Amino acid sequence: MYRNINPNQTTLDAYLEWEGQGKMEQSLEQKIRISYPQDWTAYNQAQTQEKILFLELLHELTSQIPDQKYKGNGRPPANLGEMIYSCCFKQYLDISSRRSQSDIRLVEQNGYINHAPHFNTILKYLRKPELKKILTKLIEISALPLREVESDFAVDASGFSTAMYGQWLTNRNVYKAKRTFKKVHCMCGVRTNIVTYVEVTDGYVHDTVMFESLVRNTARNFDMREVSADKGYSNQKNLQLVSEHGAIPYIIFKKNASTKGNNLLIWPVMVRYFKDHKEDFLEHYHKRSNVETVFSMMKRKFGSHVRARDSVAQENEVLCKVLCHNIVVLIHEMFELGIRVDFSDSRREFMCKMEV
Repeated sequence: MYRNINPNQTTLDAYLEWEGQGKMEQSLEQKIRISYPQDWTAYNQAQTQEKILFLELLHELTSQIPDQKYKGNGRPPANLGEMIYSCCFKQYLDISSRRSQSDIRLVEQNGYINHAPHFNTILKYLRKPELKKILTKLIEISALPLREVESDFAVDASGFSTAMYGQWLTNRNVYKAKRTFKKVHCMCGVRTNIVTYVEVTDGYVHDTVMFESLVRNTARNFDMREVSADKGYSNQKNLQLVSEHGAIPYIIFKKNASTKGNNLLIWPVMVRYFKDHKEDFLEHYHKRSNVETVFSMMKRKFGSHVRARDSVAQENEVLCKVLCHNIVVLIHEMFELGIRVDFSDSRREFMCKMEV
C-alpha cells in the first residue's frame, strides 16, 4: 500500500479527504512504502494444508445440522448437512456445478459425505429459502473460535454481480440495462479478517439500514471495544447503538457535523474528539480498511460474481462464499496464532435454536 504525503502540509484536511473520499492533489510527491511482517513458516503451512483442513472443518460444521423430517410422502429428502457441504465445496472450488461433480465424488470416497448429489440437486437446494438462515448461523459459529482474539471491528458493504440485467434510470431520465448485483453487508474483526456477522440484500439497499443488525448480532458473541465505519454510517442513531454495546464508534463525520441540536451524549463527544484530535481519530478509523481486505480476499479466491439466476439462490451462493472465507481464515490462524478450532460448544448453543 502506498501513502502519499506532502511535506509542506500543515493540517490534516488533505489527508482526511484522501482517506475518506479517495481524492488527493497531484502535487503530492513523496511516496512511502509501508510493509508488514509475514510469518512465512505459518503461511506456507496454511497454504499447503488448506484444502485438507478445509474439508475437515466444513465436515465438522455441517455434520451437526439436523436432518429434514420425512413425512412419508414421495422421495425422502437428501441429507441437509451433506447438501450444504456440497454447496460450500462447490463455491470453494469456484467452478460450475457440473464441473464440480468429480471433486464431490472424491469427497464421497474420503468419507466426508455418504452420497455425492447430482449437480441439479445442488442447484435445487441452493434455491431453498431455509438455507439462508442455516448458512448465516454457520458463519456465526465459524467466527467463535476467534472471540478471544477480536475486539475491534469494521463494517462495510460490497456487491457481487449476477448474470441478470435490470433497468436503471440515468441522469437524463433514460432507462438503461445494467447487471444487477447482491450487496453483502458484513462486520469483521480487524486483526484476523474473520466475518462475525453478515446480511445479504438486493443491491439498492442502503448500507446504514443493516448496521443495527450487524452490531447487535456481533455483540452477542464478542466483546466489542471499537467499531470503525465510513461516512455512509455516520448518524446519531448508529453512534449511540455502538456506545450502548460498550464500544467506541470511530465513524468518520461529514463536513457539516455539529455538536448542537441533539440529546445524545456520544455524538457531541465524538464530534469534538474528531475535530480536536484528528490524527488520533484517524489512526483508529483507518482500521476500517480491513473490511475492504475481507471483500478482496473473498472475491479473489471465490469469485466476484454469482452463477445462479434465482434471487434466493444468489443470496445463498454469496453466503457460501462468506462461510468458505471464514474457514480459510481459521486455517491460517491455526498456524499463525496456534488456536484450537472446536465447534462442539458452539454447536450446542446454536443448533438447538435452529428450526429446519
